[in-house]
Amino acid sequence: MGPKRVATAVILVMVLVAVSASACVTSTNNSTSSGSTLTAEPTGGTWKPFVLTSSDALRSNPPPSQGSTQFNQDVNELKALQLNRTAAVNESINYWTNGSVVRWNEIARSLVVKNSTSAPMASRVYALLSVAQYDALVSAWNNKYTYNRSSPHDIDPSIQPAVQTTSDPAYPSDHAAVAGASAAVLSYLYPNETAWLNKQAAADDESRLQAGVNFRSDITAGDSLGRAVAQDVINRAKNDGSSNASKNVTIPTGPDKWVSTASPPQPPLLPNWGNVTPWLLNSSNLIMPPSPPVYGSAQFNASLQEVKQIANNRTAEQQQIAEYWNNDPPGLWNQIACNLTQSYHLNELRSARALALMNVASMDAGICCWKAKYDYWYPRPIQADPTIKTAFTTPNFPSYTSGHSDFSAAAGGVLSYIFPKEQSELQAKVQEASMSRLYAGIHYRFDCDQGVKVGRQVAQHAIQRGEQDGSP
Repeated sequence: MGPKRVATAVILVMVLVAVSASACVTSTNNSTSSGSTLTAEPTGGTWKPFVLTSSDALRSNPPPSQGSTQFNQDVNELKALQLNRTAAVNESINYWTNGSVVRWNEIARSLVVKNSTSAPMASRVYALLSVAQYDALVSAWNNKYTYNRSSPHDIDPSIQPAVQTTSDPAYPSDHAAVAGASAAVLSYLYPNETAWLNKQAAADDESRLQAGVNFRSDITAGDSLGRAVAQDVINRAKNDGSSNASKNVTIPTGPDKWVSTASPPQPPLLPNWGNVTPWLLNSSNLIMPPSPPVYGSAQFNASLQEVKQIANNRTAEQQQIAEYWNNDPPGLWNQIACNLTQSYHLNELRSARALALMNVASMDAGICCWKAKYDYWYPRPIQADPTIKTAFTTPNFPSYTSGHSDFSAAAGGVLSYIFPKEQSELQAKVQEASMSRLYAGIHYRFDCDQGVKVGRQVAQHAIQRGEQDGSP
C-alpha cells in the first residue's frame, strides 16, 4: 500500500474512533462461530513486567463462589443479555472483539492528532499506554491462573458466547484490565477527555458481557486491576522529567549554531527532552551519535548541496512520502504494529507485549535524539542556504540527528524481532521514513543515517529485554 493510501486509512481510522467507540468496524480476526476457542497462554502470568515489582504484585479479591447471590446475579445477567443482541449490540461486540489493545491504541492515536501532540511527547503517550496495558495483562494472567475460574459457557452451557473464546481462565477480564488501564493513563495525559475515555472503557466492558464471555465480577476485577497498574505508571510519569522538557535554556550563538526560522522566532521545542528518564537505557549513558561534519567543511558543503538538489527538484512521489511521514511518526509505527498483531492473530497479551517493547524503544530513541540535538545545536539546511525549497515548514529545533530516523529505526528494529518474516518490508519502511526528511529539505543525509544507527542500537536493548522477559 502506497503512502497516500495508507495516510487515508490512518485518517479514516481516527475519525471512526473519535466519532464513537461503538462504531461498526467489522473484522473477523478474533471472531468466529460460538464455541471455538483461542490458544491459551498459561505462562503469561509469569512474564516480566515494566513498572510492577513482580508479575504477582497485585492480587484481586477471589471471585464469587458458585451458588452465591453475586454468582447467580452474574449468570442471570448474561442469560438476559444474550436474548437482546440487537444489531447495534453486535456492532459493539465486533468492534471491541477486534482487540482491546488495538482499539485503545487507535484511541490514543486519535488524541495525539486531535491535540497536536509533538512527536517526542507522542512517543511518551504510546509508551505509557502500552506499558500500562502490558503490565495490567501480565497481572491479569497471574490472577487468572491463581483462581482458575472457567468462562461463563463452561460454567453454564446455556450461555452461548457470541465470539471466539479462550481456554484461559476468565477471572479477571483481560478486556476490562486493558480498558481500565488505558482510560486511566490517557485521562492523566489528556484530562479534558476523561469523561469520553471512561465512556469508551464502559463500552469495552459491556461488550464482553453482551458477548457472553465474561461475568460482571470478571469485569469489575479486571477494571480495578487495570486502574491499579495505571496508577503505578502515572506515578512514574510524574517523575520522569518530562515536565521540565520545555524549560528555557541558553541558546548558543554563531554561524554554525541553530537559530529559529519561525516567524516570529520561537523558543526551541523541548530543549530538555534529552534529560527525560528512559525505559531501557541509563540516563547518564544514552546512545549518542558521533559529532556531525564541521559546519562549512567540504563534507558539509557536499551534503548541503545534496539537500538543495533533491529539495529543489522534488518528485511527486518524494513529496508524497515526505508528507505522509510528517504526520505523527510514532503513531504511524503504532498503526503498522497494530496491523501486524492483527494479521498474525496475536492475543491481547502478546499484542500488548509487542507494542510495549516497540514504544519504550521509540521513546528512548527520541530521548537520545533530542540529547544530540541540544548538545550540538546543529543548523538546519535552510539556515545555511535559504534558497532550499522545503516541502513544509521546517521544525523549530536543531537538525542533528533526524528524529524520524531515530523513532523509525527503533520501532522497525523491534517489530523485525517480533515479526521476523516481515523484516525486509519493515526495514524498507524505516529507510523511507528516514529519507522522507531529506526529500522534505529539512535534514541532511548524515542526520538521517546517524539517526537510523542510534535507533537500531536502542532497538537491540528492547530485543534483549524481550528475549529475557519469560515469554515463550
